[in-house]
Order: sequence, then structure tokens, then C-alpha cells
Amino acid sequence: MAKLKSEITKAIADRLSIIEALLPQLEKEVLALQETSNTRKTKTNVFDLVTEADLHSEKIITSAIQKHFSDDAIVAEEGTNSDVQNSESFTWVIDPIDGTVNYANRLHHWGISVGVVYQNKPVGGIVSAPALNLRYRAIQGQGATKNGVPIKVSDKSKLSQGVVVTGFPYDRAIRAEHLTKALANFLKVVGGMRRYGAASIDFCSIADGTIIGYYEMQLKPWDMAAGLVIAEEAGAKITDFNGNPVNLFESHGVVVANPKIHTIMLPLTAPMLDAIAVTKR
Repeated sequence: MAKLKSEITKAIADRLSIIEALLPQLEKEVLALQETSNTRKTKTNVFDLVTEADLHSEKIITSAIQKHFSDDAIVAEEGTNSDVQNSESFTWVIDPIDGTVNYANRLHHWGISVGVVYQNKPVGGIVSAPALNLRYRAIQGQGATKNGVPIKVSDKSKLSQGVVVTGFPYDRAIRAEHLTKALANFLKVVGGMRRYGAASIDFCSIADGTIIGYYEMQLKPWDMAAGLVIAEEAGAKITDFNGNPVNLFESHGVVVANPKIHTIMLPLTAPMLDAIAVTKR
């Protein structure tokens, strides 16, 4: 990806530093809450959960942002939002607990995702997966790291050589026919197929080469903002199901892989366009 102006890169780094400073304590707190708290509520349906940790994590992160960067806008999953002040303002896009269903069921595959957006494009991000002892970071033009070590996407060129990951929307029941058609396309050719349930970590697992492909529909901006820049900085090609660049606030799906694997994957995801087209009854 193209490098940003030095002053913009520094501004992003300053913002990520604030998050890195608060993460060690926040990680301890949400790990403790996972073991002790049974507080959970539903949102859009019974599968769409919010926990005490979601609210606590969002409060800690957004309070720090408002203290240090009061002119920045915020878009956060649990409702802490503020408007962009001007075209030169930064927007924080936050998922305080990505993979809440996993978190609520005491599984380990969940994360804290904080993305920094400039002129509607993700330009910096941190994804922390405390239960997995992983932390990913990237700034546009500066590369991506895992636990401080530079990372790159897999160099594999065949789907049979690795694992592909997907996810399913909360209203999956009405889209099941098309979702399973896409899944069947991959099951015939991949080395393995997984559904982990935390989009930000799926992006990062592409970035570090752990998995070779990822596709999913109906992601929200907070699911993608940090992961997009981390995966892109590690060498991933990211498009929607039509092969077009992903718009953080408008796209309905993503296909993520190294360029060779992406070319093979994209046609296999065609049923996802039909899944998107299904309307709620």
C-alpha cells in the first residue's frame, strides 16, 4: 500500500500508542470478566449478544480517545458514536469485543479491535486477542506485525494447501441455502474449512499466513476496520464478492487472500451474492 504523508503517519502512530498503553490492563479485566460474569443481553436476535465486557471495554477505549483526541469521531459497536468534525479528522472504528458469542461461551477466539480511519479509509489498526496471547498492529505503508514481529500472508497457490475460513450472519436461517452452496464449493477443493466467529482475528490470521483464505458477508465497519489494514499491509488482496475494492461503510462482503488464492476463491463465492440478495420476510 502507498505510504502516507509523514505527519499523517505520526498522527496514526500517536493514536495507536494510546490504545497500546491501555491494553495490558484492559486485557486482564476482560479476561477476568469472561470467567466471572454471566451478564448478557440480546440485540437483533437471540444469536446477537452483548456482555458486560463489551460495555466495559468500549467505555475504557472511548474514554481514552475522548480525553486525548477530543476532535476525533468515534463509531463503536455498542453505541458510543460521535460525528466527524471535518475532512481532515480521524475516525475511530471500534469493536470492544469481537466474537461476543465465543466470549460469552468461554471460548478463546475473540478479540478487541480498534481501527483508525482517515478520509473513509482504514489507515491504522490494532487487534488484541488476549486469550490467545496475540496482538496485531499495522499502519498504512508501514507493514503489519504480530506480537511486534513483521508478518506476511501465505505464499501458497492452491486451496488444497491450506485452510479457508468463513462466517455466517446472525440472520443465517433465511440465507442458509445460498450460504451452504458457497460452503460446498469450498469443501470440494480446500485443505480444510473453519468458522471461528471473530472477523478481526480472521483478517489477522490471513495476515500472518495461518490461514490462506477468508470470506464473509454482512460484516459491520467495526468488524473490518482494523483487520483490513493489517491484512492489506501483510500483502493480502481484499475485495467484495464482485471483485471490487471494499468500502468500509458500504460493502456487503469480503474475500481476503494472497493475490493467487484470491483469484481462485472469488468465483467460488458467487452464491454469496444470492445470499446477500435475500430479503427478510
